[in-house]
Amino acid sequence: MIDPPRRRVPLVDQDTLRALGDQLENPSAVKTFVADFIQVWDERYLKLADTVERRDRDAALEAVLSVRTTSTMVGAARLANLAANLEELIRLGDMDEAVDALPFVQACGLQTIRELILCSESAGE
Repeated sequence: MIDPPRRRVPLVDQDTLRALGDQLENPSAVKTFVADFIQVWDERYLKLADTVERRDRDAALEAVLSVRTTSTMVGAARLANLAANLEELIRLGDMDEAVDALPFVQACGLQTIRELILCSESAGE
């Protein structure tokens, strides 16, 4: 089973969000990207959970890569870390352990959403 993330990995890495803003040269695009991440989290997680629980390795890899990639882009460091660990379990074919990891991913995703909302509010949104 994957271990819960270590506390030193932040839920949201503000430096990553700033870097994304610098790359896009458009602060409103970052806000839109974060809002989109928040809006589709439930759908993205449900797809991941469904594919892992059905032990559909290929579809689960696609779903976990989506979670990992978008989490990384939005600065959701702890969620990206969990997704990377889950990806490894899926690649190894350890689907029972992957199923056991889903509650950690779900809980971290919800905590991340709350943190992103708080960050948006404190940024003047």
